[in-house]
Amino acid sequence: MSIFKQRKRTKRTTHHDILTENSPFTFAEAYKALRTNFNYAALNGQHKKIVVTSSIQGEGKSSVSINLAATLAANGSKVLLVDADMRNPSVHRYLRIKRPANTGLSSVLVGDAPLENCLFQTPHGFTVLLGGPVPPTPVEMLSSKTMKELMDFFTEHYDYIICDAPPVGVVTDAAALSLICDGVLFVVKQKYATKLQVHNAVQKLESVQANILGVVMNQYNIKEDSGKNYGYYRYRKYYYKYGDNN
Repeated sequence: MSIFKQRKRTKRTTHHDILTENSPFTFAEAYKALRTNFNYAALNGQHKKIVVTSSIQGEGKSSVSINLAATLAANGSKVLLVDADMRNPSVHRYLRIKRPANTGLSSVLVGDAPLENCLFQTPHGFTVLLGGPVPPTPVEMLSSKTMKELMDFFTEHYDYIICDAPPVGVVTDAAALSLICDGVLFVVKQKYATKLQVHNAVQKLESVQANILGVVMNQYNIKEDSGKNYGYYRYRKYYYKYGDNN
């Protein structure tokens, strides 16, 4: 399995965020289990374009997007990771890519840069399209005809397209993006977002009939939740445990 080098601790992330050769066995196995489920779902080609989002900022959606892309690529799939959080792009920081000026998703959508100049092949086996300069109207760009055509183009060249989207409980970008994607992976950080915030975020996705494929619970501790019933987790669950991130 491809692995990432450990990151130095910063105020935004910790060394637990990204898979490494020293990651706990259960952590790595959880992503392999998630990969298996995606592979089964994709046998009929229906789940290729995946949106990863959360209720609020800080729940771990970006590290989930990266780790999922790496795990899928390690199994031989051709994977594209799209930083679709154009309000606060962060994938380049996790991957330690120096973001060139005027390149990225927003630049491609407005015609300021050709797509081939904005794709980066990572040493971890997947390709990444960074967010680009922050535009004034991200949601309009993500729901545009040009974005749909771009995603359709990607489906012809990649087995999976993983879109790291903004928190759906904060802005509508992820809900808009779900309309042109096949499914949504919803990240919930244990003891972080409130039940009401999670409920409202799920309602926003349901209001546009988004296909919620599952929930990734960040920093899940089964001992703390023993005997408790979280009624709003109505979808198939995938449990992970890792450090704080965005």
